[in-house]
Amino acid sequence: MPVKRASMESKSPAHKDDNTFNGTRKLVRPHLPPVERRRDPVHVDDPLTHAMISEAHSTPESSHAEAFYFQKQMQQQTEMTVVLEDGEQLHGIIQWYDKCTVKMLAGRNRVLVYKAAIKYLYKTSDAHPGPSVMK
Repeated sequence: MPVKRASMESKSPAHKDDNTFNGTRKLVRPHLPPVERRRDPVHVDDPLTHAMISEAHSTPESSHAEAFYFQKQMQQQTEMTVVLEDGEQLHGIIQWYDKCTVKMLAGRNRVLVYKAAIKYLYKTSDAHPGPSVMK
């Protein structure tokens, strides 16, 4: 048996090769000057950031009124009128919404509208109210 041990030791290399993988990984971080570490707010990966307010500068939401309103209109499938910034009006049912967009079913078409492009919205049934009781 000692002969076998000697033959195994002779097969191992005398010095370690730097290109071989030894099972540990090293994290490599480039050393950039402090100016290059900052993110340029104009060139970010998300194309919708122009429509969102910067989270660092915004005030925290005090209520979830918008989410509650959209959920209620979606569940009741209320016919809504959305007036865009350029004056165009869309009539339809809200199907879905998120932080930046609203998806509507307008007739047989599905329309995705940026919230930043919406001037205001209202229930279509409220557009032509009956005679007022108040005088």
